[in-house]
Amino acid sequence: MCGIAGILRLARALPAHAADRAIPEAWLDTLEASIAHRGPDGRGRFRDARDLAQGRTIHVALLQRRLSIIDHGGGRQPMLATSAEPCSTGTPPRLFHGPPADATAPCTYQQLPDTDLRAVVFNGCIYNHRALRATLQAQGHRFVSDHSDTETLLHAQTQWGGESSEYLDGMYAVALWHRASATLTLMRDLAGEKPLYLASATVDGDEVLAFSSSPAGLIALRRQLGQPVTIDPLGAMLWLKHGYWSRLPIDLIELAPGTTHVIDPRHAPAMASAMADALRTPVHVIRPTSPSLPPATTLTPQRVTTLLQDAITSRLDADVPIGCFLSGGVDSSIVAAVAQRALQAAGGRSLLTFNVKMPDERFDESPFAHMVARHLGTKHIELTTPAPAHTQSSAADDLVRLITQLGLPFGDSSLLPTHWVSVAARQHVTVALGGDGGDELFAGYQRYQAQQAMARWTMLQPLARALPGPLARRLGGNLGRVITSLRYHGYHDLHAIFRTPQIADLLGADRAATLASAYSPRPVGADARHDDFAHYLPEDLMRKVDTASMAIALEVRAPLLARGLVSEALGTTLDGVFADGAARRRKGLLRAVARSLVPAEAIDRKKQGFGVPMGRWLREDYAGLRTLLNDTLAQPDPWPGLGLSKPAAQKLLAEHDRQGRDHGQRLWMLMVMSVFLRNLRA
Repeated sequence: MCGIAGILRLARALPAHAADRAIPEAWLDTLEASIAHRGPDGRGRFRDARDLAQGRTIHVALLQRRLSIIDHGGGRQPMLATSAEPCSTGTPPRLFHGPPADATAPCTYQQLPDTDLRAVVFNGCIYNHRALRATLQAQGHRFVSDHSDTETLLHAQTQWGGESSEYLDGMYAVALWHRASATLTLMRDLAGEKPLYLASATVDGDEVLAFSSSPAGLIALRRQLGQPVTIDPLGAMLWLKHGYWSRLPIDLIELAPGTTHVIDPRHAPAMASAMADALRTPVHVIRPTSPSLPPATTLTPQRVTTLLQDAITSRLDADVPIGCFLSGGVDSSIVAAVAQRALQAAGGRSLLTFNVKMPDERFDESPFAHMVARHLGTKHIELTTPAPAHTQSSAADDLVRLITQLGLPFGDSSLLPTHWVSVAARQHVTVALGGDGGDELFAGYQRYQAQQAMARWTMLQPLARALPGPLARRLGGNLGRVITSLRYHGYHDLHAIFRTPQIADLLGADRAATLASAYSPRPVGADARHDDFAHYLPEDLMRKVDTASMAIALEVRAPLLARGLVSEALGTTLDGVFADGAARRRKGLLRAVARSLVPAEAIDRKKQGFGVPMGRWLREDYAGLRTLLNDTLAQPDPWPGLGLSKPAAQKLLAEHDRQGRDHGQRLWMLMVMSVFLRNLRA
């Protein structure tokens, strides 16, 4: 677990003594500064250069900040797999490893032999690395480390190439340089648990490609190169509407989950086109129902239990203390129950569990978390919001810091409690298990039933569109959401922060219409789980967990996103995962499993979700949030470059204060967008 980054530069040939000018250390320093918080246990860099045809040279630099979880002694990165084959370039490769305390000191590189090699930087964890190691050893691979999952990943890529991801059960973002072919391979896990962003630039006529775990680092690097990022109007509108999206609000790219890409500058006229070509045509795509996995059958509670036990047990592999987030809901209770049993069977120690106590009982699940913890016998720790006093920060401060570290206008306000429970856990453990994925795989959201109904009753769409606009806009609650969804973009409006008419208020009708004409909503079938798994899960939930936890270098693992469990759950019909004996209810199949592990009282209750009472907090200035909102709206242009209507935002606030409408999430989104845009211009 860590942060990774790197740079490729396709340059005119330089003499060996001048090779470092192609990728100055200052560029690497900028990227490293943006991921330093992710890796407090070590740092490393790798450099290489290969001469290509027509007097061109490809320069590469990889860097990593390490959070040491598995094999402290043998897992340092960048990690190399060398070969005896000569691969002369005139500029031998070099490697640096050092402690994080030396971050401001010059790197002292070790010169390596001028032979073929593979170099990897990797963020995440491969949970089946021990089984893969045994398989690879049987095929003749020789390992140097004792049990490093990074080395297993390196040998897997050597053995299986672009299809190596088919063998991996894990969360990962990988960048692997192959010296002989002068190619960079990029990989990202199926559920998008670990991020990887890319940017291109032109420097002195040379094409430059940079990648990083953090958009903030790429923004800073582009600014350093005199080429600041620009706002993508359509991307910004989609982020404002949803709080996330696959199309970024700026001219960077995020590698799609479950894909493997190869950047090969030898066969492209420019690095930017090499990146674009590779992203359009991935070398390999992992599918949730991949042919390499056994075909899904009708899921039963017994089969789900077996899959969960395998997934959760594999995610207890760590050389550091491990705990579990416990809200008292279905998903986290299952994870805690199985983990507690596995730990006690292995050595008798108890699992540490953590939850956040909310000040509003509508959002507070702490009584159920205590109930489950007592039943399981875990050592339970509760945090009261906002962040612990030792951080000396308010909710508003945390919001600004997290958005600044991320470098994107992330709109999910549960980022705050996720960060706070991470802060509490990090005082005791380095790894925490979470329950993410249960709602997307086993249909935990009410909107799945609404989408199923809308898909069946398509004749309602023209009726909804025929409603007079003022009447449609006055409809509130779930009925209003469904009517708005039918009138505009279907499922994408059903769970948006801003509905389409509200976006028109903020942008102005003409500008909103112009942007809307360039937007083609992707189709969503009757089973919206597949769309949520491909988009909402990685772009919102996983981005939230990664940002909130890695801000204080805590590794969070999601056992419910194990590949086998994903394959069989998504291979089961929506009605199949609704099934709960003879009954039919959201997440029924998973509830049936949970009742065998924890008290039914904690399971058979109304879903609360992991949210915050943002509307109330903004009215009461809880932990400085209303002050931040007031400061935002007091600026002459709170959203520079976006052209949002300040009067429209002020109208939202006035409606909110009258308590006729709760615009808490929308006002949060406007604050976040303002913080992001001000950082972008700083």
